[in-house]
Amino acid sequence: MYVIIMGAGRVGYLVAKMLEEDGHDVTIIEMDRDRAKELSLMINGLVIEGDATDTKTLEEANIKQADAFAALTGRDDANLLACILAKSLNPNIKTSLRVSNPKNRRIFEEVKDLKKYFDFVISPEEIAAEYISRNIVTPGFDRVLFPKEGAEIVRFTIDENSKVAGKLVKDLNLPRDALIVAIYDGKGNLIIPSGDTKLPEKGQIIIFAKNSALKEVKELFEDRKEESE
Repeated sequence: MYVIIMGAGRVGYLVAKMLEEDGHDVTIIEMDRDRAKELSLMINGLVIEGDATDTKTLEEANIKQADAFAALTGRDDANLLACILAKSLNPNIKTSLRVSNPKNRRIFEEVKDLKKYFDFVISPEEIAAEYISRNIVTPGFDRVLFPKEGAEIVRFTIDENSKVAGKLVKDLNLPRDALIVAIYDGKGNLIIPSGDTKLPEKGQIIIFAKNSALKEVKELFEDRKEESE
């Protein structure tokens, strides 16, 4: 996949590195001359010093051949304009719009005439705030958030002293809004569980659950056996 990224700040750089590590071709468009020069030594792809809200710059980056365009600067208005231009030059491109102001995100998502210009709306600040607030309320999870759905994927480590160790999935009395999606035994072997699957004496449990069920799930999988047992 060929991806063009607008903005080489912390977010843009990290996205570019992750994409390159996954084998994708990346071009970064960055307005700041010093930052563009620095980035050219840090990534394998092309770094263009220029303005992605300018048609000529997008054409220089071969926008018509790109599969995806991500506008990741801290300027919401510039990101929006760049996505509009990218879609105009390449109607088949997938665009990702970063918005720093949550109010702008709601506006962009509600105005139908704008929605056609971007496929994904991303707010790193909002995601980070949600992640922090969830960890304050229910700490101790390895988690992946699904803010829009009000759900999370969480991971628990169990051992021989866990009360759930050795139990069948169907006997756990999981909350209605929680589902075990994967189990890793002590050797790291992946198990896709059914109701008759027996939890290992040592391993990891991956659970998909609504936020409302997380407290009960946490209590269940962190409960320990008494010393006398």
